[in-house]
This record gives sequence, structure tokens and C-alpha cells, in this order.
Amino acid sequence: MRIIRREIVLAASLFISVPVVAQQGSLMSQTGSGRSADVGSRGTSIALTNRGQQIPGAAVVTQGVTQLSLEEAIQLAIKNNLATLLARERQREAEGQKQESRSALLPNISGAAYQASVTANIAALGFQPGTFPGITNTFIGPFNNFDARARLVQTIFNLSAIKNYQAGRAGVRLAEYEEQLAREQVASGTALVYLEALRSGRAVAAAQANVDLAQALAKLAEDQRNAGVATGVDVTRAQVRLAEAQVQFARAQTSTEQATLNLQHVVGLTLGASLTLTDPLRFIEEPTPAPQSLIEQAGQNRPELRIAEEEIKVNKLEREAVRGEYLPSLEFVGDYGVSGITPTNTALPTRRAAVQLNVPIFNGGLTQGREAVAASRQRQAELELGNVRGQVEQDVRLALATLRTAAAQVRASDESERLAERELEMARDRFRAGVGDNLEVTTAQTSLANARDAQVEALAAYNAARLNLAAATGRAETFRW
Repeated sequence: MRIIRREIVLAASLFISVPVVAQQGSLMSQTGSGRSADVGSRGTSIALTNRGQQIPGAAVVTQGVTQLSLEEAIQLAIKNNLATLLARERQREAEGQKQESRSALLPNISGAAYQASVTANIAALGFQPGTFPGITNTFIGPFNNFDARARLVQTIFNLSAIKNYQAGRAGVRLAEYEEQLAREQVASGTALVYLEALRSGRAVAAAQANVDLAQALAKLAEDQRNAGVATGVDVTRAQVRLAEAQVQFARAQTSTEQATLNLQHVVGLTLGASLTLTDPLRFIEEPTPAPQSLIEQAGQNRPELRIAEEEIKVNKLEREAVRGEYLPSLEFVGDYGVSGITPTNTALPTRRAAVQLNVPIFNGGLTQGREAVAASRQRQAELELGNVRGQVEQDVRLALATLRTAAAQVRASDESERLAERELEMARDRFRAGVGDNLEVTTAQTSLANARDAQVEALAAYNAARLNLAAATGRAETFRW
């Protein structure tokens, strides 16, 4: 029996990169190779690449959830998301395949009964009239015939069937590792969607602060003009900056709605319902372990490695099952029942018991071809394992480098915001004192708005880098802010 091969992504680790971009966007946007997004003008982009697979939406909806932590979001997604539900069904499929392969080693019992009215032409058997004394007519019948019996076939030795059953058991373990991989992928994807929702919420707060500041500066410009210190150009300049801040605030609100809908779709909540995220977006700098210890941890936890190793075992057993077809097989065949004219007329018990030896001689090269296919698949699996091991180490080292850079960006963005606030305060004091126009004020105002945006994006990028490291070491399902 052949185990059905499922196409899997052996190196489906979730990798989050943090390149610099120049346009306003959202953390989550679809791409051909996974989920990626742009965050903030003059900010960063956090891309989730799932190596050929995208995290689908939920297939089941949970009602009544109004508050959601990251842990709850991950658990709900694992429970409701299509990817994990399909992985569980594939586990059941593998169990069925194992049971199917085991049936070749267990007794096969069947029963049959019939009552027939028979006629025969013995001339078809070479008996012509006069050939034997007493044969004057070649047509015989009609006459009745009855038979009822149970049949038993039991394999005594069949190496191919034994190896097929072992491959079926290995296929169950493979499906379990695939289910673990699906859980990791869904957990990583959910955490990133949750992070985007937090980021967009912080972006709305920053945009609101920019609007409040622009309103205060526009009021200051009007007061200065009324006092004869400023000109109409100063007022117009402040009003233009207020309008720009209001546009950015509206865009941020739209991004927040989109991020919330994405989260509800992935996790499996009612779309459009009110939802409060209880985990804040914060900066917690943690000591970074040595790369080698993380690589060892990834080697123990990453389901991609277990999948690749189990694929080798499955293909090896399948190859041995094919090679077992060259050997003879032995089975017991028996039946017991009654036969006669009718069930009540001359019905007597009869039986048969036999040991049957099946010896393969030549099947046109079918077995040789199947062995070549199985051998090639085994070699492919071994090559895949080597590639996955290298990919796991690369993921860990890149995740560490990204985390260090992201932490430095958070510290730099905090300092940049502090200096921008100081610059704005000094420019506002100069304008209030009539020393200069509000060009310095609007320039400092723009710098502060950019610094606030950069701080939000740096904070999101840092937490995405933490998620990246957790995914690289196989701990996405237990990841928390």
C-alpha cells in the first residue's frame, strides 16, 4: 500500500524582516509569498514570510468576545483557524491510512451462500453421445445446487505488508508534526496581526496628539496676528498644518478598523464587533542568549526538522515495502460450510484448509520502477533535511541581528521624540515673543509628528523582532509580549 504523500513546506519558518521604507502603510498587507506590510511614513516595514503559505482566516466563529489578550487570540486562532482544523483532519486521514495498511496483516473473514438452479451442456467439455456408455444426451438439468460457507484468509508472512504498516505508523507521526507546524504558523500569524492592531491603535493616538498640537499652534498664530505680532501667512501656514494632521488622523482611524477586521477574521470573531485589546505595546529589553544555545533550542523545537526526519523514515519504509515484493509471501486459506441440493436436502458439512505460497516471478518491471521512485523520494527527503537544518540556523542568527537593531531603533526614536519636543517648545517660545515667524514652529511641529510616528513604528518593529526570534526557535505558540 502507498501512503498518500502530502505536499508540505519543510522550511516554513516564520521570518520577519525589518527594512526601511518611505511610504505610509499598514503592518499587514498581502503579498505573493506571505504577509508583509509597510508601517508609517519614514518608518519601517515588518514582513511575515511563511515560505509559500499564507495564514488563512478562521473557519469557525466564536461569539461574545469583547476583550482579547494575545494569549487568548493565539488560542482562539488555533481553535478556529482553517489551517489548524485542516491539519487535524489530516491527522485523522493518516490514522485511517494506518488502519488500512494494517488490514493486510489481520484475518480477512467473509461469508457467502447461494441456492442455484443449474443446467449444463457436457458437449462443451468433450462428452459427445456414444463417447461413453450411457451418454445419449449432452444436455443435463435443470438441477438444484446449494452452498453456504465462511472463508478465512490470514497472512502468515508478507514483508511488503509489514513494511507498509510500519510506514503507516510513521505517517501518523508525520501528520502530528505537521499539525504542530500548523499551530506554530497560525500562532505567529495571529501574533503579527495582533501586533498590527496594537500598532495602528498607537498610531491613532499619535495622530490625535498631532491634531491637538496643530489646533493649539493655529490658535497661537491667530492670537499673535490679532496682537499685531504675526501675519496672515503665519495663520494660513498653521491652518494648513492642522488640515494635514486631520487627514493623517482619518487615515490612521481607517487603518485601525482594517487591522481590527483582519484580527477578527484570523482569530474567528464576529466581524465588525467591538473589540478591546488588553495587551499593551511596550518596550521590554531582555538579555539575548548566546546564538549557539538558541540554535540548539531551535533544533529541538522546530517542527520542520521533525517533519523532514519523519519524511526520511516514511520514504525508507516505503522503499523497503517495495523491495519486499520481490520475496515470497505465505498465507493460510480456509473455508467451512455446507453444500447440497437445498439447505434441507443432502446438505453436508464441507471444509478446506490450505497454506498458500505466493512466489513473484516477473511483473513486467513494475516493482523495479516503483523501487526507483521510492529510492529517489528517500534521497530527496535526505536533501531536504540538510536544507532545513541550514535554514533553521540562518533564521535564528538573522532573528538575533534583527532584534539587536530593533532595540537600538527604539532607544533612538525615544531620544528623537524628546529632542523634537524640546525643539518645538523653543520655537513656540520664540514665536510667542515675536522674535520670529511660525515657520520655525511648523518645521518643529513636523519633526515632532515624524518622531512620534517613528517611535510607534520602532516599537512595533521591536516586538515583531521578538516574535521573529520566538518563531525561529519554535516557540511562537507560547510567545507573549
